[in-house]
Amino acid sequence: MRIVVLSPDIPFPANRGGRADIWRRIQAMSSLGHEVMLVASINSEHDFPSKEVHDVIASVVTTQFLYPIKRNFVLTVKRLLGSFWRPLHTATRVPDTHTYNKMLESVRTFKPDALWLDGPWLGVLAERFSDAFKIPLLYRSHNVESIYMRGQACVAVRRRDRLALHLSCIGLRNFEQKILQRATAVFDISVDDLNFWKKKGMQHMHWLPPLPELAFRGKPENTFPCDLVFVGNLATPNNVRGVEWLVNEVLPLIREQFPNISCRIVGSNPTMFVRQILQKVSNVELCADVPDSTPYLFGARVLVNPVMTGSGVQVKMLDMLMTDTSIVTTSQGTRGLPFSFKLLFRIADGTVAFAKAVCEELHASSVSAADRAEARETFSVAAVGHALEVGVPQWVRATGV
Repeated sequence: MRIVVLSPDIPFPANRGGRADIWRRIQAMSSLGHEVMLVASINSEHDFPSKEVHDVIASVVTTQFLYPIKRNFVLTVKRLLGSFWRPLHTATRVPDTHTYNKMLESVRTFKPDALWLDGPWLGVLAERFSDAFKIPLLYRSHNVESIYMRGQACVAVRRRDRLALHLSCIGLRNFEQKILQRATAVFDISVDDLNFWKKKGMQHMHWLPPLPELAFRGKPENTFPCDLVFVGNLATPNNVRGVEWLVNEVLPLIREQFPNISCRIVGSNPTMFVRQILQKVSNVELCADVPDSTPYLFGARVLVNPVMTGSGVQVKMLDMLMTDTSIVTTSQGTRGLPFSFKLLFRIADGTVAFAKAVCEELHASSVSAADRAEARETFSVAAVGHALEVGVPQWVRATGV
């Protein structure tokens, strides 16, 4: 099958959850023998990938079309005025006529059998391509975006970020529902979000969990030992607030029992706020923009997820699950996972309860290696193949695959 994947960001390096979900699925599609064309927006003309990154992507996909988001005052005003029909983050990713015509010709040359849309942000392109080529549109729902974006706006640190996130919510709910209704099949990352949409009357909904990194390779040969480790995107407001709570409120309680405990915060794009709060706390190391977080996960005595807001599924939770390390998380961290999977984590809400759970796991791990191993079988490349069979049954019938 020839599949055009529409991504709101370059999926590699897969150094944060959204990128990881997209990149690992593209890898799965390729490993199953499908040909992939990647169409992705880039934050600006200055953010085109390096030759090394381009070559890594080219080793997996058949072809790629990357284009920059254009911004200026006039465009921003036009996009805001039209946001009731096209949400701001969607409107910014609609290319100019010249770029679109080049993109359309490139897609036509590729001769796709199906479109795979990750999130609603390239939804306008997906609709156009689906109409132009008369092919199925498969949609990957990462969050209930209208709820997720409002939640991020409420916990953003800077006033400017709060305003931008609130503006991005205008028209988003209606557009998101429109895309879901238009799609041939919807593959939700979250069981909870799946049920949310079903209650809204949405049809053709399926659960497709993200793939952990270890679906493609073995455990790392070398690890970085540390007592306490958090891994996550250090620019998203919910993660930033979670890190702040962890180091300022939880960690002091843990150090009453373990005064010399070491802690690492591992993630991409740390904001200045994150850097400042970590500089004030002793024996806490910031590991920013590391090429691979796996050695840090496998080197931890206890993995933690202190995030208290969000939507969808936090991909880092599945990467944690690939280890046999104790995992302490808030209840939000397990959102979107089936109930049986939630039993594999030590769930604790509130400062005292979270610190107590970490201390108990440091004293004696409660992990069942057998239960972890059984759960890992759910997250396989074969699940992506099944999703394509569900979404494009006519291709399966025609090829006999």
